[in-house]
Amino acid sequence: MISVSNTDEGDRPPDELLVDSMEEFDQTGDFREGVHMLLSHHPPSMYGHCLRVTFFGRSVYLCGRCSGIYGGLGGGLLILFIFRIQLNPEWFWFFVAVALGFTTVIDWMSQRLTPRKTTNFVRASTGFMSGLALAIIFYLANLAYMLVALAVMSASIGLVGLIENRRRTARYKELQAELEAIPEPTTS
Repeated sequence: MISVSNTDEGDRPPDELLVDSMEEFDQTGDFREGVHMLLSHHPPSMYGHCLRVTFFGRSVYLCGRCSGIYGGLGGGLLILFIFRIQLNPEWFWFFVAVALGFTTVIDWMSQRLTPRKTTNFVRASTGFMSGLALAIIFYLANLAYMLVALAVMSASIGLVGLIENRRRTARYKELQAELEAIPEPTTS
């Protein structure tokens, strides 16, 4: 018996799973928790970002975005190699791949930097497009294209990290100022 379901159901926020008890996760040990993190990349409280696949009554959580990426990469390479599709001119297809890859970057960045919350359908769809982008870049087999794609991805992750760090620092400064504004209790 195998079933796949989206964990975005019920009264839960669309991006979080409310966990009543952590016993299920604590009893299984570090190895099992490591396997969960390897497949889902999210703690149990954020399994709303995952697809749940059930095998014979046992649930496995797979990262929604990564599932799309691996599906797009595998399917794209399969189609490109089986049908021996010619991607000419190469530079054009590289730009198509970058545009497809940016769908995931935009979705991820907008979710990290704004109040916007995405859904598993959007995560998997944009991940699939990024997977196709990777398939095109690998199929072109051009090291320069691969390095440029890696640099763009690294720069976008770094940019988000920089923005989040500045926001966090500004928030800490605000909290520090509020704490300093509180008058000291007097003892008489």
